Amino acid sequence: MGAFDTLFQWAFLVPLFPLVGFVIVGFFGDRMKKAEYGGWVAVVLSGLAMFVGILIAIGEALSPGTYTDASYTWLNLPGTQSVFSNGFSLVMGTLVDPISALMLVVVNVVGFLVMLYSIAYMHHDQGLPRYYAELSLFLVAMNGLVLSDNLLEFFLFWELVGVCSYFLIGFYYEKPSAASAAKEAFLVTRVGDVLFLLGIFLYFATYATSGGGAGWAASGFKFTNGNTPFLGSLVGSASSPTLTIAGLMMLAGAAGKSAQFPLDVWLPDAMEGPTTVSALIHAATMVAAGVYLLVVVSLFLGFTADDRLAIVAVGGFTTIWAASMALVNTDIKRVVAYSTISQLGYMVLAVGAGFAMVGLYHLFTHAFFKALLFLAAGSVIHAVGTQDLLKMGGLRKSMRVTWIAFFVGAMSLSGIPPFAGFWSKDDVLASVYSQVGAHPLYWPFLLCAFATVFLTAYYIFRAWFLAFDGDGSRDASLPHAHEAPWAMRLPLIVLSGLALVAGLFAFVPSFANLLPGAGVPPTYGTTDLMLSATSVGLGFGGLGLAYLMWGNGRVFTLPADSPLQPFRTVLLRRYYVKDAYDWFGLKAVYGLSRAADFVDQYVIDGTVRGIERAFSQLSDAGRRLQTGVVSDYAAYVVSGLVGLLVFLLWIAPWLVRSVGGG
Repeated sequence: MGAFDTLFQWAFLVPLFPLVGFVIVGFFGDRMKKAEYGGWVAVVLSGLAMFVGILIAIGEALSPGTYTDASYTWLNLPGTQSVFSNGFSLVMGTLVDPISALMLVVVNVVGFLVMLYSIAYMHHDQGLPRYYAELSLFLVAMNGLVLSDNLLEFFLFWELVGVCSYFLIGFYYEKPSAASAAKEAFLVTRVGDVLFLLGIFLYFATYATSGGGAGWAASGFKFTNGNTPFLGSLVGSASSPTLTIAGLMMLAGAAGKSAQFPLDVWLPDAMEGPTTVSALIHAATMVAAGVYLLVVVSLFLGFTADDRLAIVAVGGFTTIWAASMALVNTDIKRVVAYSTISQLGYMVLAVGAGFAMVGLYHLFTHAFFKALLFLAAGSVIHAVGTQDLLKMGGLRKSMRVTWIAFFVGAMSLSGIPPFAGFWSKDDVLASVYSQVGAHPLYWPFLLCAFATVFLTAYYIFRAWFLAFDGDGSRDASLPHAHEAPWAMRLPLIVLSGLALVAGLFAFVPSFANLLPGAGVPPTYGTTDLMLSATSVGLGFGGLGLAYLMWGNGRVFTLPADSPLQPFRTVLLRRYYVKDAYDWFGLKAVYGLSRAADFVDQYVIDGTVRGIERAFSQLSDAGRRLQTGVVSDYAAYVVSGLVGLLVFLLWIAPWLVRSVGGG
């Protein structure tokens, strides 16, 4: 394994390759003969990153339990110069372990395929050097986050991920809706980021000066001691209020990035960016970062029992919360976006139940079938020029590859065997079910997860039937649809294969080393079979209902007098949560801002300006005394002498008598 050990030490090459792409395309892309050349530079360098990332994953799979930490100390403060009795070190480094190796595959395989897909999809767009530079920088940030060996470095790359997402979501910044969506994503995720940072501070307060974690804080919050991981030993069975609050802050940070309730409002609006950006950021990278944070904290630090219940509650509720809003949406990208929020809820649910690797397993399979769905949706949009499902129809005849690709993604998302989503989603459901006996409060959230299986199959096949079924387009003004160019078809074919077989990777002994405890062959006992049968039955039930209402070109219209119309309106308005946030921002935040502005201008600045004016007026008065006339100065001297004489002869004796009582 010596060759792999050397390779692990060179893991920094994975983010370095896209960094080179960012520099070349960002600084020299406008000078290239054709804008597409910058795209091919980004494709090649992301391909090299993918190649090295896959080699690292293979090496880690063949070296079970290996943790290779290559770190460098940037700042070292001894105890006498630090608030920590043990001193403090700021370190930067790379940690290659099973979960980071797996994430390198996820990020870079999807990243490379999205880059390649972009060559054709973004061909006619302006600002291509900027697009490929930002996409490359995003891969740098996500790979740096995955390879971080300490919590502070993790947070730095976490913030860079947010900045890159702001640029990419607002790529079409000339459109007010795109600029607004970018700002919304940035501000909402900042809420989670601030709480995440507060959680880090609380860990500082807990582990800085005492206890077994003192060395952890002093060494810069590394996840390993040398090449030996902590693996949850820091929190362990401890249950202090401080640790519970710190864990909740980690959950808040993850909820912001992974769009979990109540910080989920930004993700559907983020569809204003190019579909390729949606496929990369919202399927495999940025939104996965929040789940990855929970996995990292769960494995290396640990959560208290109260934290785990909160995580289960957030994840379980989010599954059905997002799925319900997808039921009535007619924007093909937003339907897929809502499914992303819902599926992330499954991952969070598994982590909270104590099965972090199961959550990561679902993240792994989800990355491929969700990227497939987004890119297939992009192929449809590229062909027909609209995102409105009600204006589509009959596309299977002219877009056979896209039709099959979307079907594979929909089957995997619905958890239908043998597609990849079946294995990981069933693992999540079975894992949580195994804990409800010891934790009865998990029951309602497990039921939410099961109900979501039915809703998921219904809304994704509703979209599939509306787009591809029937005799033809419902809008005669649409151009004649055509299949995508090869640069778009090839990623669809590759992702279709992965969406079909990726779930089976966990059953390969060597690959299973990257996911210990996930995807283990079931015992096929009565309980396992009943859970799987229930899940698959719900999936087929949702598919069947979608066919009855939307198949063969049918379009179901809810009667105007239906008692369900108010509920449909609530779903379309996203339960009015976004409206509530807008109201709060306008009334509370804006009102507070105006009050602060008043205090700043009229109290603080007014006081300073008042003092300045008083001294200015006093100076003007004093300046007028300087006349330059000798007789005036003589009068001042005589007046002073007279005043002094009056004080000494009359005022001073009177004061003495008053004080002495005589």
